Amino acid sequence: MEIKVFNNLTRQKEIFKPIDPNIVLFYSCGPTTYNFLHVGNARALVVADLFHRTLKSLGLNVKFVRNYTDVDDKILEAAKQRGIHPKVHADEFIRECAIDMECLGMLPATVTPTVSESMPEIISMIEELIKNGYAYVVNGEVYYDVPKFKEYGKLSKVVLESLQHGIRVDVDGQKKNPSDFVLWKPAKPEEGWSWDSPWGKGRPGWHIECSAMARKHLGKTIDLHHGGVDLIFPHHENEIAQSEAANGCPFCHNWAHNEFLNFGSEKMSKSLGNVVTIRAFTESFSGAILRHILLAVHYRSKLDWTEDSISKAIGEIARIHDCALLVANAIPKDIDDHTEVESVKNSFKVMQEELANDFNVPAAMGTFFGVIKDFNRRVTGDISKSYIDEVKKCFNFMRDATGLVHDHADTILVELNVARKHLSGTSSDNDEEVLLLLEERKVVRATKNYKRSDEIRNRLNELGVVVKDNPDATATWSYK
Repeated sequence: MEIKVFNNLTRQKEIFKPIDPNIVLFYSCGPTTYNFLHVGNARALVVADLFHRTLKSLGLNVKFVRNYTDVDDKILEAAKQRGIHPKVHADEFIRECAIDMECLGMLPATVTPTVSESMPEIISMIEELIKNGYAYVVNGEVYYDVPKFKEYGKLSKVVLESLQHGIRVDVDGQKKNPSDFVLWKPAKPEEGWSWDSPWGKGRPGWHIECSAMARKHLGKTIDLHHGGVDLIFPHHENEIAQSEAANGCPFCHNWAHNEFLNFGSEKMSKSLGNVVTIRAFTESFSGAILRHILLAVHYRSKLDWTEDSISKAIGEIARIHDCALLVANAIPKDIDDHTEVESVKNSFKVMQEELANDFNVPAAMGTFFGVIKDFNRRVTGDISKSYIDEVKKCFNFMRDATGLVHDHADTILVELNVARKHLSGTSSDNDEEVLLLLEERKVVRATKNYKRSDEIRNRLNELGVVVKDNPDATATWSYK
């Protein structure tokens, strides 16, 4: 199937053709392990996981590298405040990151390198840049000579002349040019973590790390590179400059970036004080809900975070997994429903095409909800094994390609009940009665006993539960 990806290098959607048709070489910039991750970090992680899953589900082999930045000023400062070695601090939060990623339902990356274990490759690449005339040493500090790389700005479209006048750049007296950036910095005695190098004890600058790790694990030219839009400049621009100057060939053919997550009208960042950690959110709601919210809009669109987003996600996840239980327990009849079977087959093909079109999850989910609506309508009548099998195929595909369908639907539905209570701030001793009434109402509505259905609705209302009946014969509910 033809796959299209919006390539930020060319600012247009292009047919995705791996260098080697047998394997996709994919790199995504991973987290800096100085603290718990926030939900803004989660969007980049989940989008990278979406790329990984979708490409695999469309029949491609993927070598996916996502790094951990475990050498950083913030890590050194946090470790100093705690009175522990920086590596101990970084390793602790690598483990915490891994817990969050598992909670978000992410597939393991093929390789998860760290900066600290990649130091020989980083130093070697810096040596090559100096040898090739693209870097210079001043007092034990190594800088990249930006004007030497004539294609600088080809990803970000930043004009080098503006940088040369000091715009957006702190001017350093040691630099040849205001736009030059650090490849290696001398160690400070109080930092407590450094490496030997030809230029003295020190540690790498941020940008060189990803260039070295990508080359080590994927080679000199890769197929797909991902990160948030905030990384386009300067990080990814500098990666290109470093890698192509050292390797003498193109670094990456396709660049994909996810947009910001906003709280209201503000970009989520720690400086704005509106941070929600992944851990705090998932403990109150669930990883399934957070993943659903993060994939609710196309990855290239801004995502506005509101309480309505949580409520909407709960309702949609419930519709999916209520139907999943019906599918699992459906009893087939020996009938000919060829037309309905072909309709589901066509929907399956459309879902594949929509995800192959720049990973368009919202479009694919729209088609998937159409399959769910039709199944909910038909399940009270006679359906064939072929029809049930095709519906199961749709569920399995969306599970594998997006991670938005989960195994153990009954467990997910229990998690949603807890999430509803947290969202409403309700504390109740009537949970068991609520769940039994909701289950009974589902049965009596299916048998068209609307009098009993209304009685149950009234009792649920007394218990603080609002029920909404949907056009596809399902119902969603929430605490008042």
